[in-house]
Amino acid sequence: MLREELKPNAVIEGPFFPEPVQVVVMVPLGGAIKLVGKGEKTNQSYDPVLTDDQISPLAASPETEPYGGDPARFRLGIGAQRLGLAYEYDP
Repeated sequence: MLREELKPNAVIEGPFFPEPVQVVVMVPLGGAIKLVGKGEKTNQSYDPVLTDDQISPLAASPETEPYGGDPARFRLGIGAQRLGLAYEYDP
């Protein structure tokens, strides 16, 4: 990941955070960035100072969900789920 890819409201994961973190603010500090964010699960605040080398292993989730799935396989999976529930609760 590059420094330019970090944007407010982006959700990032990496070795410095125990959970996915939503970026609130980024403050440039010379050759580093102070990243202020909050945890997605616990709402805990995180504010590490990261250099470019520390930013590179971070991964950001896509801004929008990719909807490139196969509709035929989706329909097949939904049908299997429906049949499984029908057999489970059929008297």
